[in-house]
Amino acid sequence: MGTSSSRKGPSARSPLVPPWADADPGKPVPEPEGQRFRGFRTEFGKVAAGTGGSIAKALNKYANDATGGASVGPRRFGPAYDAGADFARALSGTEVPAGEQTLNVAALAGRPMDQAAQQIAEALAPENADADQIRSAVQEALAEVLGSDNVFDPSSISPDEIVAILVEFFARILFQEISAAAGEAWKKAPNVERSTTTENQLFEIVRAAMDQHLGPRLAGNLGTISREEIKNLERGAMNDIWNAWSAEE
Repeated sequence: MGTSSSRKGPSARSPLVPPWADADPGKPVPEPEGQRFRGFRTEFGKVAAGTGGSIAKALNKYANDATGGASVGPRRFGPAYDAGADFARALSGTEVPAGEQTLNVAALAGRPMDQAAQQIAEALAPENADADQIRSAVQEALAEVLGSDNVFDPSSISPDEIVAILVEFFARILFQEISAAAGEAWKKAPNVERSTTTENQLFEIVRAAMDQHLGPRLAGNLGTISREEIKNLERGAMNDIWNAWSAEE
């Protein structure tokens, strides 16, 4: 996937929830605790190095310590909840606002898949620091579920495929966030092959969690519910994932 971070990642002084990303704006955010990433990065570094360690244990420390627990961590994905709800509604045939214009996927019918995916991603990307993350997740989700070499035909996308696209979208959003938080722990990998193996293992665990907790919530609902209801379902799934990881031994 090539998304492992070569940067140091966020510091212990970084806010638990950036103000522009907060799904609960106006609600107080706890002060971050010192060395909150240490346990997560230490455990994840062992996995990356291939010297033991457990991704499950690393995710437990990510959920409990690095992100402030289940009452705080899921708040950080406000822009993704917005984009995901608009993504779902657009694929279901609803025109959605996109800046000063609207996104109507029917108008993209017949275009090469990569061009249509790029235009959808540009329309859904927010005007904040999550823009690149959301843009890439939209394009990757469409390519994964619908293929990258086809002609875009929105009328042929089934409800189950829309759910699969949303699961893939959020799996990639969460994977990117965890990868960035790991920071220099990625450097523990002795070679590119080990780093790629760790990426794949982490992504499959994240995708399975999203499939388990988000997929059933969205199934059968997307064509009949509002944008706010979709956002609530997305947030509920993220809450469930944090609770599950927080309880891992």
